[in-house]
Amino acid sequence: MLNSKAIEILTPLFEIVKNAKGKTIGELKLELSIERANMKKGASGLIIENLLGIKNNNNSDADIPEIGCEVKILPIQKNKNGEIKAKEPTQIQMINYFEVAGEKWETAKVRKKINLTFWVVYLAKENSTSLHQDEYRIIDYFVDHPNENKIIVFKRDWELIQDFILKGLSDKLSCSMGEYLEPKTKGANNQDKTNAPDGKGGVLRARRRAFYYKKKYTNDHIIPNI
Repeated sequence: MLNSKAIEILTPLFEIVKNAKGKTIGELKLELSIERANMKKGASGLIIENLLGIKNNNNSDADIPEIGCEVKILPIQKNKNGEIKAKEPTQIQMINYFEVAGEKWETAKVRKKINLTFWVVYLAKENSTSLHQDEYRIIDYFVDHPNENKIIVFKRDWELIQDFILKGLSDKLSCSMGEYLEPKTKGANNQDKTNAPDGKGGVLRARRRAFYYKKKYTNDHIIPNI
């Protein structure tokens, strides 16, 4: 349950998204007087930074630090049968292999990133056709504060990923792992690597990865609430 401070801080954001519901990115750009040349971060950057007025980040601090709340943008697709699904997994935070190896779940940085999330949802694909960015349409918002049962699943997924890292198997991680949390590859290609523990006190090189919400999580726990 949200406390009074969280409600007070988030309420203006609720109103912003309510007023934007049904509008396209192109329409919002006109309203916000944003030229394409300034759209370096695409739709997500426009929604978070220009519409909501929040500076998005990829560090351990929450996007709204006063209440420890992250802001996430969720592109969805509407299939020909009318079914609504997440278009892709959602990035939470880059994985620092050595940091994760030395963490405990209770104080893990990624846990702070999933404790409270303000999701803004937009339609990005319809009837198997990806829409042009200017045609993306704001659908709704949802505030997610995972209960104890969900946290147990996140913890189990995180511990599985950490175990691979501790054993020197960082390069064997797979996005098929986990139920809610997955270690998805990042970077231009399979040569984009970083340091990771080798399980013997040394260092190996492994593909860069980030923690992501699996589509199963957003499909099961976010989309049904919009």
